[in-house]
Amino acid sequence: MIVLGVDTSGRTLSVAVARGDQLLGEYSLALGYRHSVTFQPAVDELLDRCVLTVRDVELFAVAAGPGSFTGIRIGLSAVQAMAYAAGAQAVGVSSLRALARSSGGGKCLTVPLVDARGGRVFSTLYRGTRQLIGEDPRGIDSLLKEITMVAEQNEEVLVTGDGISVWEEALAREPGQASRLPFETVYASSAFRYIRASAVIELALEDLADGVAMTDPFQLEARYGIDSSAERAQRQRRSLENEVEGT
Repeated sequence: MIVLGVDTSGRTLSVAVARGDQLLGEYSLALGYRHSVTFQPAVDELLDRCVLTVRDVELFAVAAGPGSFTGIRIGLSAVQAMAYAAGAQAVGVSSLRALARSSGGGKCLTVPLVDARGGRVFSTLYRGTRQLIGEDPRGIDSLLKEITMVAEQNEEVLVTGDGISVWEEALAREPGQASRLPFETVYASSAFRYIRASAVIELALEDLADGVAMTDPFQLEARYGIDSSAERAQRQRRSLENEVEGT
């Protein structure tokens, strides 16, 4: 089975091609939120170098969020279009799950963090493949409390993702807080702080094998985590309209 993996949910674009569980090639571009320009050329070049076309792809795997609203939409829309053209299946996986897998953390406690702005992070906690807390936008103080309830004394906790800066800023605001934590924080190196499309492929294949994957391209759903600014503005307008009608 030829599989194309895609991540456009963050600042880094990553695409990969595999034959079953054998990786054929992978491109990652840390150029910021330019996926509308860089995505399709990266896919086309990678497939060409692997002597393949979109019509050879039997399964598309995409990181469905949480992350950048625009980035998620670009990835999902492109995968749906390509899967339709190829008559192929498509599987969406959690961006946080893919980030944890990309970190190389293995069986240790791993905290994938995606900057959700406003001092919050999209976050969860994994021990190996087991998810221990839900995927939610949280403040760092709330996240630290949840990790403390799970981590063993002096256990190493691997933190990864672009939300590391939010984590560090929160600890810096309260001097000495880091030293009081009952666990030891280890930061992933810069090469392992982004989602690799090869990890997205791995997870999609695992979900297929476990019989838990939705494979209809048009059933793919974005996992935004929070409402977009447009949705929040719309909700506020409706609230104001209801107040006016009630007066």
